[in-house]
Amino acid sequence: MPQPINIKNLMSVTLDQQEAQYTTWAELFHIQACAFNLLDHIDDKVSRPSDTDDATWKRLDAIVKNWIYASISKDLVNTIMKPGATALELWNRLKEIFHDNKHTREVYLEEQFSTTKLEQFANMSDYCMHLKLLADQLSNVDNPVSDRKMVLYLIAGLPEGKYDTVAALISQTEPTPTFNKARSMFILEETRKNKQEEHGQHALIAQNSGGTTSTTSGTTTTPVDQQHATSKGGRGRGRGSSKGGKGRGRGRNNNNNQQQQAQSGGPQQWQAQPNGPHWQQAHQWGANPSWEQQPGQWASPPAHFPRPNSSNTEA
Repeated sequence: MPQPINIKNLMSVTLDQQEAQYTTWAELFHIQACAFNLLDHIDDKVSRPSDTDDATWKRLDAIVKNWIYASISKDLVNTIMKPGATALELWNRLKEIFHDNKHTREVYLEEQFSTTKLEQFANMSDYCMHLKLLADQLSNVDNPVSDRKMVLYLIAGLPEGKYDTVAALISQTEPTPTFNKARSMFILEETRKNKQEEHGQHALIAQNSGGTTSTTSGTTTTPVDQQHATSKGGRGRGRGSSKGGKGRGRGRNNNNNQQQQAQSGGPQQWQAQPNGPHWQQAHQWGANPSWEQQPGQWASPPAHFPRPNSSNTEA
């Protein structure tokens, strides 16, 4: 005899009227009922065991009812709850909820199929899972979707230009691959494209980090900037050197001119002075009578002649 268990630990789906995963939920619940030999409580085609007394059967039926209430949403609990109802009655009421208005639900689900796009989901896996859910809901209203039609819906919802190669391969394959096969092919292509994008990003980051060679006071210098600065520095030093060379050359020429002037007895202006009669008399040491009376003094030269340097006279 089965012991009370928490059905949520055994079922990964909680039935909700909005998501309408009735087919998935019903299949999982059916598996648990079969595992615990309780199919007679949810399937009227399975007869009640003859060796089970009424007390035991009611106790097992209460366990199944508890499983149903625990695995559906609160809205559905309030909708199907009925005091004294058996597990089979609750099961049939859920089935009616998801199978009524079949034509209206069929039209709605078909429209959902045609408007579902990959860009609405995080990845290819979630996109394919949603398509499978829509197909299950169409099966609930007695309008099952073939594998080929699901593959066509899958290709129709892909963005243009991104999966064209794989889509063309699947479309041209005869017979058309199953939905699970097509799903695997598109997921593999998505993984390959993601890896390519990652490699491209890593290469770009490495290129940007390699282009930065030095950082000083918050300023980043690239090799191109360094080369530009070096070329500027080289031109600057060349100009400086040329200027320096010119300066030194002019300095040497001035020194040579001064030496030549010193050897020749003074500037050209002093050498070119005419030898007037008054100057000749003043330049002759013994000709000036005032020199003998006042030694150490020169006789004043004429006003239009410059005064001689003492170095020239002492020589």
